[in-house]
Amino acid sequence: MKQYLVTVLIVLIAITANLNAQDKPLSINHGPYIQNVSGSGVTIVFSTDGYVLPGVLLSESNKEPRLIRNSHDGLVNVGNGVHKVRIEGLMEGQQYSYKVMAVEIKDHQAYSVTYGDTLYSGKHSFSTFSAEKELVKFTMFNDVHDNAAKIGSYLEQTKIDEQDFFLLNGDIIGHVDDEYQIYHNFIDTCANRFASRIPMMYVRGNHETRGNYARQLKNYFDFDNDKYYYAFTQGNTRFIVLDTGEDKPDNHGEYFGLVDFDTYRAEQLEWLKQEMASPEFQNAEVKIVFAHIPVLKVDKSWHGMAQLAKHYGPVLKKADIDLMLCGHTHQNAWVDAKKTGFGYPMMICSNEDFLAAIVEKGQIKMWIKNQKGEEVDYKVVKLK
Repeated sequence: MKQYLVTVLIVLIAITANLNAQDKPLSINHGPYIQNVSGSGVTIVFSTDGYVLPGVLLSESNKEPRLIRNSHDGLVNVGNGVHKVRIEGLMEGQQYSYKVMAVEIKDHQAYSVTYGDTLYSGKHSFSTFSAEKELVKFTMFNDVHDNAAKIGSYLEQTKIDEQDFFLLNGDIIGHVDDEYQIYHNFIDTCANRFASRIPMMYVRGNHETRGNYARQLKNYFDFDNDKYYYAFTQGNTRFIVLDTGEDKPDNHGEYFGLVDFDTYRAEQLEWLKQEMASPEFQNAEVKIVFAHIPVLKVDKSWHGMAQLAKHYGPVLKKADIDLMLCGHTHQNAWVDAKKTGFGYPMMICSNEDFLAAIVEKGQIKMWIKNQKGEEVDYKVVKLK
């Protein structure tokens, strides 16, 4: 009898939990935040805790809002969790306002669909990139390792709305366990503070290749050509984002036979050569490369760094880039162009500080600042 009562109690608890879940109102639970900005397009990313038809209401001055929805293979995008709405055909250097919307789909059958509530976010805005912009400002931080409070402290010391973008240069989380970690440990902080209106550019670090959820990490971003390596232009500057991969050999016991970064870096190198032959790169007055692991010639280094130096260094040297910005070492360091081995200067930012940069006519200014906003280092790169 006692066992029977316990079983009945468990069933009643399960039924109550299910009813509570059904009664819980639909919400936009993460975001929005903007990704993959160019002179003509942007991707708006947000999440819902239910099955919806997602969209974006886009507005520009003196025009009626228009509804943007995406489709693939003839089917309009629907689903739950993360939603990405790509908007193309925008004007260069133009400001737009937007709201994300989500129409609840309560029941989706082959010949019957039942809609529920329609949700709207608050009003946000963004600006497309422009090749005509004379001054480019950005902020970079790296190696935060799951410390959202540290990100918040950096942002407290930053004039957020003056930035063209924020660059998260790897190891923002220590390893990837689940969705909660991704949102709680950095995306929510970024979305709430800046990323609904200012681009959040993401660079994968070696620690973010680890964990049973690492293969899902890309779902929370939107990259050009769906790759962690990409390039973009703002003002007179071409920015290259490299994914430097893991730091140890692929057969290292720590990876348990589940990585193939030597092949991946070889594939990326071919993309890099194509990028550096492109008109966008060739016509840019300034070329800046972001890489989590430094591409630097040193006497002794781990496998990943050695491979990058051997194969990527000569290509970057030939392309005559102006600056490389890195993390990974957890120490601030300035490496003069004569000492990197490949003709470009390098700034490495520590895990306790952030970098603020301005690209202006004839030079790049860089400040390393701590969490109190105090200046730790200052460098100027005179452009060729």
